[in-house]
Amino acid sequence: MVSLIAVLLAVSPLSGQVSLLEPAPSEMRPSARLLVARAPSESREARIRELTREVEEINARLRQTSSNWPLGSLAMTYVGLVLSPLLLVGVPVLLVGLAAMVPHALALTTVGAVLTVLGGGGVLLLVVGLVTGLQASNRANVERNELILQRGRLEDELRELKRSGSESSVKPWRDGRAESFIPVAALSF
Repeated sequence: MVSLIAVLLAVSPLSGQVSLLEPAPSEMRPSARLLVARAPSESREARIRELTREVEEINARLRQTSSNWPLGSLAMTYVGLVLSPLLLVGVPVLLVGLAAMVPHALALTTVGAVLTVLGGGGVLLLVVGLVTGLQASNRANVERNELILQRGRLEDELRELKRSGSESSVKPWRDGRAESFIPVAALSF
């Protein structure tokens, strides 16, 4: 008897309480599928057109995004590659010119200094060209990957909207009559 009273008290709601028999209020928001299913077909069609337009814009931006090195970085890198070996020639010539006690020592020192400066400038151009080229390429790749992820999300939503379309657009071949189906096999005994 006491358990029956306890059950009745637990089931009957008091003011401000929720009954055990009625479902608890859900704090969760409805899923995208439920929202799509509840949406009127006009707004769904408008959303499909909007998503299609956004995907086309992203595809156009992806075609325009180049992950190649900028022309300036390429030029600096190639000039640096050409000039940097002069450093290997200029330093020994400079040292020989400084250490020699010949009448042409000043000329050797001058030529060595010029070759060393050109070679050092080549190394500097090579490093700057490589760094700026890699940075520009990495930025373009990051932007490209973000666009691809964004396009994937939009295409998933678009696919879900198209999949949840009206039954008449999904199965236009079905007219509801049983005679419209062709029997595959018939057995008679």
